[in-house]
Amino acid sequence: MRDADPLTEQGRKAYARYYEELSQWQDAAGKAMELGGRVPARPKLPGIAGMWRGPSQFFNGKIAPVVPYAIRGAIWCQGTSNSGDGRIYAARMEALVKGWRDAWGMPDLPFYFTQMQCYGSPDPDNVGFADVRQVQHVFFQNNRKNVGMVVQSDLNSARPQGIHYFNKLHPGMRLARWALAKDYGKNVAYTGPIFSGYRVNGHKVTVVFEKDSLFGGLMVGNKGMAKDYREPGKFVEPARPSPNDSLNHFRLCGADKKWHAAKAKIVGDTVEVTSDKVPAPIGVQYAYSAVPENSNLYNKAGLPATPFAMINGKYIFEEDDLEKAAALKAKYARFTDPDYPILQVAEYYRDGVILQRDQPIRVWGHANEGVTVKIKLGGAVQTVVANDLQQWSVTFPARKASTQPITVQITTSHNHSRTVKDILIGDVWYLTGSTQLTSEWAHDRRDKEAKPPATLPFVREYRRRTAASSFATPRKRRFETGGGRYRTYWSAADFTQETTGVTMFAYEFAKALNRKGIPQGFMTMSSGQGGRNRQFASPLSWTSFAGVRNAKHPAFKTRLDELFLQYPNSPVARKAAAAHVTEVKAFVQDLIKAGQRGADSSTFALQAPAFPEPGQSETVANDTIPTYAYNWNISPLTPMGVAGVIWIPSASNIGENPADYAAELEVYAKSLPQIYGQKEIQFLYAQPTAAIVEGISAPKIPGAQSITFDQWPKSLKEMAVKMANLAQ
Repeated sequence: MRDADPLTEQGRKAYARYYEELSQWQDAAGKAMELGGRVPARPKLPGIAGMWRGPSQFFNGKIAPVVPYAIRGAIWCQGTSNSGDGRIYAARMEALVKGWRDAWGMPDLPFYFTQMQCYGSPDPDNVGFADVRQVQHVFFQNNRKNVGMVVQSDLNSARPQGIHYFNKLHPGMRLARWALAKDYGKNVAYTGPIFSGYRVNGHKVTVVFEKDSLFGGLMVGNKGMAKDYREPGKFVEPARPSPNDSLNHFRLCGADKKWHAAKAKIVGDTVEVTSDKVPAPIGVQYAYSAVPENSNLYNKAGLPATPFAMINGKYIFEEDDLEKAAALKAKYARFTDPDYPILQVAEYYRDGVILQRDQPIRVWGHANEGVTVKIKLGGAVQTVVANDLQQWSVTFPARKASTQPITVQITTSHNHSRTVKDILIGDVWYLTGSTQLTSEWAHDRRDKEAKPPATLPFVREYRRRTAASSFATPRKRRFETGGGRYRTYWSAADFTQETTGVTMFAYEFAKALNRKGIPQGFMTMSSGQGGRNRQFASPLSWTSFAGVRNAKHPAFKTRLDELFLQYPNSPVARKAAAAHVTEVKAFVQDLIKAGQRGADSSTFALQAPAFPEPGQSETVANDTIPTYAYNWNISPLTPMGVAGVIWIPSASNIGENPADYAAELEVYAKSLPQIYGQKEIQFLYAQPTAAIVEGISAPKIPGAQSITFDQWPKSLKEMAVKMANLAQ
């Protein structure tokens, strides 16, 4: 907060550092971005000025404007952003409650909150949100005056992998009980059993609860919860007694601190817990996991008991388990540690890859700076040292077509290795454009009566599966190319196996080409879609930054300026950054002068001027910015040799203005030699006529071959045959 305050000496120095660091970042980031290296993070405005959720920001924007509007109390539903806070969460909650009470001048302001919901897998060893529930319980125990806590861990996650759960009704009803009992004088039960401690007697642990939280005593209950959120009628509130069921989700541990499932039974107002595997218990837990499905300890009012976990009389937290913390750190080190040992190979080097004949063979990837990388390709060996951008690259002499498999072996001086097998040398065709290229298969496995097409030996297709689709700048590194499900592989034109097969265009093109003895490989990429989630992917989207940066067509200027904003060392970005610095300096001076005048702080600007973020233009849609499809579909796979590039457009590949399509395709075609590192690139394309795209014209592309079509094809089979007849 002090760094963001220009009224202090500390704040003024922080802003001065920001201006200097921003200038240095532009130089370093610009170089890395163009070369495909790891781009350093842009400096942020000082302190909370550069934070989205910094201290006091939400209060300033959402709470302060309504103070001192009269209120009866506050309800807090904790989100997930603080789920990893650990013990510090309790102090933050104390500051929150005190701050609100001070702001309203209500030292007894009622404050009721919900514990974290279920989320994740139901594995009892998966702690997940149980850790923050534990610290919420600690906060509640230490701040009881006009503070109430609602347990949610008995509400099964209706969407186990969906963090936004659906049952908001029952938490709301439970919060209302606190208000009815404490603020409106109603005689209603308002809480479930509140854990207060445990006693150990030999092999048995007795769990005790606060007497005032029992409301008639303990019971085994059931909420009739359905896992499917589409069956809300099966939910009941409060829980109903189910005396024939056994208590679940109790566990014990001994001196080794290994948790074991335990038997639990209600004895009066306590729960007795035992386990044959723990003869001398020192710790006990209940419902202490991410998703304690059907946790079923309630009081007789049908309200759930608080989850807990204690060892030797102390609450446990994940931050105390140094071994587990070290394991988690190691697990995510490759994403967080800049010095994490890596060896990455260009992602098209997967088993079964086909390399272009009669072209130099490039093998490249990433490794830590200074690491020696040894590459052996079919008997030939080369050695290289990774540069300061963690890149390495070698080029082997061209080879003739061959159906005899070879292997590439890559080893490093930091003891990493990769082997890629079953490599063939032949022709590689890059298929770009319509999503029909990747969605139409040569054989529909769902049609059980359809006969699979004949196997085409030595025909393979490169496939990529991921949810990611576009990026603002080129991607090269494997783990920079999107999170979640991600897999790349080469698939054979053999439909006898469930895991193989190729797309319609690739199959029919290779079949019509009929180059016996010459393996045929297809890099099939697509982008663009229609409907509600419209996404354009016109030819400029498929063009590299180097290929589009000097395009002079006046219709491209606005879109190019938005592109240049993404490259920190471009004139457009430097001009925007300079204007930003000028605005921030003016903002700082205005605050200093206002402070010197003793002006009311509520009249100050709400925030410092934001950095000019690319992709935020009101006039240029993200899906029309040049290069974004290239950055994802082509950049990670180049430089590589190809026999040719094929362009098949859909309606979504035409762009916003069909009159500009021809000029865009000309720029794309002209950029291909630079993209693939060859003197010439064979370019085949399909051209829609004005019958289906009003205002479109034919491009003028020297050396290219094309076909025309006047209906959007339902199948690419016929088009593939026609284009194969054009191929050289």
